[in-house]
Amino acid sequence: MRLSNKAVVVVGGSSGIGLAVAKQAHSEGANVVILGRSSTKLEQAKSLIGENVKAIATDVMDELAIKQAFVEIGTFDHLFISAQDASTAPLLEITMEQLRPTLDSKIWGAFHVVKHSVSQIRPNGSIVFISGLAGRRGYSGLAVAGAANAGIEAVARNLAVELAPIRVNTVCAGVIDTDMLDRVFGDRRGEVVKAIADKLPVKRIGKPEEIADAVLFLMGNGFMTGATLLVDGGDALV
Repeated sequence: MRLSNKAVVVVGGSSGIGLAVAKQAHSEGANVVILGRSSTKLEQAKSLIGENVKAIATDVMDELAIKQAFVEIGTFDHLFISAQDASTAPLLEITMEQLRPTLDSKIWGAFHVVKHSVSQIRPNGSIVFISGLAGRRGYSGLAVAGAANAGIEAVARNLAVELAPIRVNTVCAGVIDTDMLDRVFGDRRGEVVKAIADKLPVKRIGKPEEIADAVLFLMGNGFMTGATLLVDGGDALV
């Protein structure tokens, strides 16, 4: 039990990969705190995770609210940040204002969280970010998402030096079966997912629980810092 009696904070813990991380950490004996924007979704997530889970409604883009949230949380051991807005479209078909939240939430939101939480992370603690393949290869309509994902990996490498001995790592996830696919692909979700799965060596897209397992590995391995762990079903090979 890697996380027995550890305190784990999951920002963006009400759905998708964040929820999977919170559930798995709780199952390994961690005391879990989840943060998210929607009080309703947070309450639903608590019922899925288990007993004695604390939930705090806040927005990563509201720096004062984030500061107050971590005052309420107090000291803890591990932090996972998955909160983000994702706007995807060809550059000429979308306004800058529609694109801005993708970059702002991924980068500035992460800075808000780290700035106001790092002093409360106990010795041997860690921070884990999430990135994606758009930061490593080109996709139509994902230029800003690519910048955000590449950027957060660079943030993690630099913070691993700046915040040492706190460890800072990133999981780079491939295509994962979450609600975000509905927002990205809309009515084309089924056909796009099938096309992606068919080309992957593993012949399927990933599950949130598989990314969660990688996140918990990075939390528990005291010799991993400044690293990006690629969990993509072999997408980078094809």
